[in-house]
Amino acid sequence: MNLYTLVLDFHGGTYITQFEADAPTDAVAAWCKELEDEQLLGEASFPVAEGIMIDAIENHLVEVEGLHGAWCAAASVNGNLALLNVIITQRID
Repeated sequence: MNLYTLVLDFHGGTYITQFEADAPTDAVAAWCKELEDEQLLGEASFPVAEGIMIDAIENHLVEVEGLHGAWCAAASVNGNLALLNVIITQRID
């Protein structure tokens, strides 16, 4: 398993979390489930999670140009951009 850092920029806030997963799309799926279950963004939680899942899974994560191990997905929710960056992360113990 790999460790992934997920950074969401949405509606003026930045939200950072980490998940262990086999692939970056698995980390996104886990993040979306937690977002919906915990309602971390209030009313916007479900539409952000749904929009990100559609972009990341159905349209595929997009590699960030010029970087290795970094991807992004985006969704528009009520006129606000939700931009999720996914970065494979090295553990330092």
